[in-house]
Amino acid sequence: MGIELNRMFVDSEIREAVMGVLESGRYVKGPRSREFEEEFAKTVGSNYAVSCSSGSTALMLAFKALGVRSKDEILMPSHTFIASLNGFYHYGARPVFVDIDPETYTMDPELTRKAITEDTKAILPVHIYGHPVDMGAFVEIAEEYELPLIGDAAQAHGSSFRGQDIGSMGDMTCYSFFPSKIITVAGEGGMITCEDEELYLHLQALRDHGRYQGERDTSSIPGFNFRLPEILAAVGNIQLKHIQTWVDRRRELASRYSKELQSVGDIKVPSERKWGKHVYYLYVIRTSRRDQLAKHLKEKGISTGVHYRVPVHKMPYVEGKWELPETEKLVDEILSIPMHPLLSEGEQGEIIDSIRNFF
Repeated sequence: MGIELNRMFVDSEIREAVMGVLESGRYVKGPRSREFEEEFAKTVGSNYAVSCSSGSTALMLAFKALGVRSKDEILMPSHTFIASLNGFYHYGARPVFVDIDPETYTMDPELTRKAITEDTKAILPVHIYGHPVDMGAFVEIAEEYELPLIGDAAQAHGSSFRGQDIGSMGDMTCYSFFPSKIITVAGEGGMITCEDEELYLHLQALRDHGRYQGERDTSSIPGFNFRLPEILAAVGNIQLKHIQTWVDRRRELASRYSKELQSVGDIKVPSERKWGKHVYYLYVIRTSRRDQLAKHLKEKGISTGVHYRVPVHKMPYVEGKWELPETEKLVDEILSIPMHPLLSEGEQGEIIDSIRNFF
């Protein structure tokens, strides 16, 4: 199979947990989902957590809870996965794209401030690749203009700003548990953290056909079926136990990559701001010879990826023309190389040697 870009952790405890759910006969709205929510909130230091069916539906629930509507403007980066846009686009809201910091590849806070108008409804910074955005600056901007701040942390489980977990900052933070993520549920899954009890109850109702706690036959508001199945919650809860060990391992692997590759060819290795903790969901290098290098590594049996080749503002259904020079330069040079806690020293050495040999 060669060396995979990502690899999921599965052990006997996970297998036993899955069998336990199957034997219980309780497959939705059960104790595993509640326990996963409670443990996740505790892990990130947030008051509340609401599980859901994917990272995409987490964003959809967050923006629905905000009441976004046609012609509202949401400030966001274009360098992200398309789900960041679709979370509010379905409700008719309009994206206003903000360029990135060329060092961290995250949304630039000063450019964000300049993009605010009377139609701005919310700010959606994305903690891309596992590096947090400058949450100090974004919280300040959000408070100054009285705007909701929704963090997209689909790629940043365990990341922090000045020692505070990003999941406890802002109005809501949305997570994904897609199989490649730092922790997963062996399928699609998501989570929203928040600090406000009324918002928490509203998110719960929206996720479950608009039914508030205690309601069975009555839906108080229009809602969705975005619940997380019990089997997936059981897997996620066990994965959550390993998050700190896995983040430490990712940072260890990243340190070796950076040390070995920073002086090779025209490669630019990832950077980490002093105020942020990078958890390296992906290890992304930049080089002007990206496509040739990717081909070379593929021939050696080493998987790579480009996250993301087409910026969101260039998607066929997105209207408007945008000047985003840093974003457009970046997408022609980025290459993700294998990064996951199960990567062995030997496999990493093979990757490093293959990159060195290419240059």
